[in-house]
Amino acid sequence: MNKTFYLSLLLVHFLLFISFQSSLPFWIVFTLSFICLSIFATIFSKYDIKDTTISNISLGLLSGIGLYFVFLIGKQLASVIFPIYLEDISHLYNSIAPVTWWHYIALFLIIIPGEELFWRGFIQKRLSQNLSSSGLSILSSAILYTSANLYAGNLLFLLATLVGGILWGALYVWKRNIVVNIISHLIFDLLLIVIFPIF
Repeated sequence: MNKTFYLSLLLVHFLLFISFQSSLPFWIVFTLSFICLSIFATIFSKYDIKDTTISNISLGLLSGIGLYFVFLIGKQLASVIFPIYLEDISHLYNSIAPVTWWHYIALFLIIIPGEELFWRGFIQKRLSQNLSSSGLSILSSAILYTSANLYAGNLLFLLATLVGGILWGALYVWKRNIVVNIISHLIFDLLLIVIFPIF
């Protein structure tokens, strides 16, 4: 990994720290953060867009739905095992949930695509070029993805981020198509936040 890789990690930690910990308006800062990260990733990486077929698009849809049900089951388990942490994550989701129309536009057109472009299209791709196995690059990328969300201050949120990072990382290694990843992430958040909210 070169200086650009390490600079990108410093950048994402700084931006997410400001997003979650500052008194500035969350949605403005978070949206601007992922505009910056998307631009950074686009400048320094070439995205894989391989075989955007109906079957791959369907896989993106199904994987997003599947991850939603994993989270739904996880919530039921957490309500028994970690009820206090579940209350905390419910409070977190309610405090940062989209409210106005432009929040939803920013979420689905900027933030979600930006997460995939940066974390899978740039970070994981760089890791895969320097690590000995795909599994190691998936796990390392997911851990870095999780670490950047430490500033949200919730254990279950970090666990959820790790699970999502592993699934989307594996999907990217399997299909080598950032579009499939973006579709999966969009469907997951559409279910989680808009259609059938868990929290």
